[in-house]
Amino acid sequence: MSCTSCKTEPTPTGFESPSATIDSIFRAYGVQDMSQEEARRRLEARERFELLDGTLFRTCFSDWQGEHDQALGGFVFGQLVAAKDELLITVDESAAQVRAASASPDLQPIVLVEQDGAWKIDLRQSVQPKIRQNLYEIYRRARRAERQAP
Repeated sequence: MSCTSCKTEPTPTGFESPSATIDSIFRAYGVQDMSQEEARRRLEARERFELLDGTLFRTCFSDWQGEHDQALGGFVFGQLVAAKDELLITVDESAAQVRAASASPDLQPIVLVEQDGAWKIDLRQSVQPKIRQNLYEIYRRARRAERQAP
């Protein structure tokens, strides 16, 4: 017996594995061909990375809730790009952890979850609560300053 109405949705290209999702976030910033050394130099110099594809960027996350998550996503991107040539991905069924091969095992890994065949970064599992609170507070202050500006 065949089931013609039982088609499953295809996995979006760019999210079929944890490494594909990481490649997607790098594409969103146009850094896929940038060396780790150059990325670290830019981070240390506090140079901005320009987000080229906001839609692709937001699609990389399983729990994106709105503009306030931009800082969390940027934090995760910074962690990944700083170690882009030495990322170690460990997959356990429907979750994956990503960390720099040279990093201490005590450091918070970037966590990806598999949902309907697509791997997405879980912001709340990937950014430590204290850092997350600080980033949200910075966002709130910036919004408040914008509202008070003449």
